[in-house]
Amino acid sequence: MRVAALILFFVLFAGGLLPAQEVLNKTLLKADKHYIKHRYAEAVIDYVKYLEKYPKDYYASRQTAICYNRLNDPNNAIDYWPIVVESSEATEKDYLEYGKSLLANNREPEAKKVFQFLCRSKDKSIAAWCKAYLNPTITHVDTANCKIIEVSGVNSEFSESCPFIFKEKMFNLYDPLVSGRSFKALDNLFRQSIKVSVKKDSVSFLTSLLYEKLRVLNIYGQFCFSPDGKYLYFSKALSNKELYIRSETPFYKYQLFVLDMSTLHNVVPEINAFKYNIPEYDQMHPCISADAQRLVFASNRKGSMGGQDLYICEWKNNEWTEPVNLGADLNSPGNEVFPQFTNENDLYFSSDQRPGLGGLDIFYAKPSIENGKLFETAKNALAPMNSRFDDFGLYFLKGAKSGYLSSNRKNNTDDDIYYFLSN
Repeated sequence: MRVAALILFFVLFAGGLLPAQEVLNKTLLKADKHYIKHRYAEAVIDYVKYLEKYPKDYYASRQTAICYNRLNDPNNAIDYWPIVVESSEATEKDYLEYGKSLLANNREPEAKKVFQFLCRSKDKSIAAWCKAYLNPTITHVDTANCKIIEVSGVNSEFSESCPFIFKEKMFNLYDPLVSGRSFKALDNLFRQSIKVSVKKDSVSFLTSLLYEKLRVLNIYGQFCFSPDGKYLYFSKALSNKELYIRSETPFYKYQLFVLDMSTLHNVVPEINAFKYNIPEYDQMHPCISADAQRLVFASNRKGSMGGQDLYICEWKNNEWTEPVNLGADLNSPGNEVFPQFTNENDLYFSSDQRPGLGGLDIFYAKPSIENGKLFETAKNALAPMNSRFDDFGLYFLKGAKSGYLSSNRKNNTDDDIYYFLSN
């Protein structure tokens, strides 16, 4: 039995399927188990512990850097990417992530050198990303002819994001833990809540004590009100037990729900699960068009191109139609998240894979006039709507020339809300 186990090890290692330390070292195995479950804070502790003994290990260094990136901690991530790219095992994707990490640490000249090198990549997606970033029409701060102003009375040392204006009040997500951004459910703990502020003017707000019931709503990620204000669409994480799925390993999935606002002050408000939830997959970040005819959300359900893809439903015969993937004109092998419509039915969203400035970039797609095609190919919203960090969670005011967005551009740690005005 022992001989057979040794033979299996050498077969796996010789075939390049597993790094030697992953098999031999319990610390690394423990770190990998945390990583697989997307528990990056726990994983990074064990990876760092392992690196104390093997400081030049490519695999552990790469995993550590990725974990810090997932935790929105580029200051620590940048300590590990150089070790990764100096290794003979480094891939072009590693170099791309290294370049993005340099950007996140305000080391733009060094990042540009990396991107210039990668412009010759045979991987079309990597080459396209780098060429796009080096294109001055994308990165120049005046490209979008838009002003960005931080709002007052809403932001704090914690995380505020995903604003929504309803009845002259701003509703937004509030996260006191400033937890890392994740598009896969890790647990069903109550972390985020809805914060409400009274609007004084476009950039000034006062804290409101109204809608107390919404503050205690177990919610995760972007939410939206229906155009008539009768319903609130949101997502929250459910355990496999709550989803009635037997599993030896517990897991969680984001599912969509609809709150009937007329029942908000009932002892038990009426909250119904979205008809097209799939318990085995995540669905999140709902948005509804101004004419109430289209619903878009993000999901990693079967048929997605990689991470989270955008799906669309249409309102027909007093119900939503089955979700349809919006295809490669909008989606990518990465994550397309935080969709939002303008009054003109342009669809804005954020992507961490399409060529941009770094982090989550905002893109937009106009309605298509071609038969059988809903939207044109997505385009980057350019700077200053986008920055080297995460830009997402848009809300447009009437006319689509102004509105609000979320970004961690100020300190790359907690999210804040900004007002934008296009000329």
